Amino acid sequence: MEKVGYLCTFTPKELIWAAGFQPVRILALNQPVSLANSHLQSYSCSQARGSLERMLKGELNFYGVIFTRSCDTLMRLADIWEKNSSMRVYNFEFPTKLHESSIGFLRRELYDLKSTLEGWSGKEIEAEELISSIKLYGELEKTLNMLFEVQPDYELLLKAQTQNPIEVLEESKAKLEELGRKEELKSRLKSRKALVTGSVCPFPGIMRLISDSGFTVIDDLCTGSRFFTFDVEYAGINSIENSVENSVEEAIDFLAKKYFQKAPCPTKNYENERRFNYVLNKAKEVDAVIFLLLKFCEPHFFDYPQLREKLEAMGKRTLLLELEFPVSEEQLRTRIEAFYETL
Repeated sequence: MEKVGYLCTFTPKELIWAAGFQPVRILALNQPVSLANSHLQSYSCSQARGSLERMLKGELNFYGVIFTRSCDTLMRLADIWEKNSSMRVYNFEFPTKLHESSIGFLRRELYDLKSTLEGWSGKEIEAEELISSIKLYGELEKTLNMLFEVQPDYELLLKAQTQNPIEVLEESKAKLEELGRKEELKSRLKSRKALVTGSVCPFPGIMRLISDSGFTVIDDLCTGSRFFTFDVEYAGINSIENSVENSVEEAIDFLAKKYFQKAPCPTKNYENERRFNYVLNKAKEVDAVIFLLLKFCEPHFFDYPQLREKLEAMGKRTLLLELEFPVSEEQLRTRIEAFYETL
């Protein structure tokens, strides 16, 4: 199966899979960057420079790559990518302003993406294929959500973003069933809880550092729970199984509503401070909040001062960890353990 890469969780993976491609999220590796420095400024984030580095080194074998509108750096990366690779490149213009007035625009963009993927694959996306894909990803997201309520597994979540979704779904179900038989998991509820909020962290080892220090981790990360969190009930949809019947139009309409109610991201503009309220609500039952932010990630750093102020007004202790790849885990371990001791 040919692969199609993507960089943003607002990319509708369901359309990619329905077109006969395997969606693979492009993530930086924990290694120094050299070749990409000739194309991107040093003050671009490690995710953008690291992803470009992998492409320039020939590590990514994709038929095409979808760049979904998010931050300015990733949007400009599309042009560099197209000029320096033989991959097909498509810009998916996801609305920045997530208000009711822009959902029609998103529907039109979804149809345009569908048409582009059909051109890449050489076949039309039928209603049955698209609905089947929607149900597959819906089941995967629900299973991951249940799994993370019991015990977060960031290695498995990384697989969900980079490997065959059918295989990852089966592995997730098996892991959830196994954990359900372990009574000792109840003891983890006694540990201190930390909300880890931020952008991209494709290294499960960093999350292990936080949990090994004594924290029970609840996350709001782009590569974490935001990958599988969709408030579909808010969009007036009771369940994925009965929300689409047998037409492409209904399926596209469902996807537009679904991604409009995706876990909020700082790259979007929401009504009624939905992004802040989302984070503050997740922080209600935790003892501390750790900001895990990529250096030079402007959207998250624009939110950081006000968000930290609101959290500290709730009585939450906060810690800022600024990441740049390659990451020194030992330095992070020292800071996290010291932070835990202050509690």
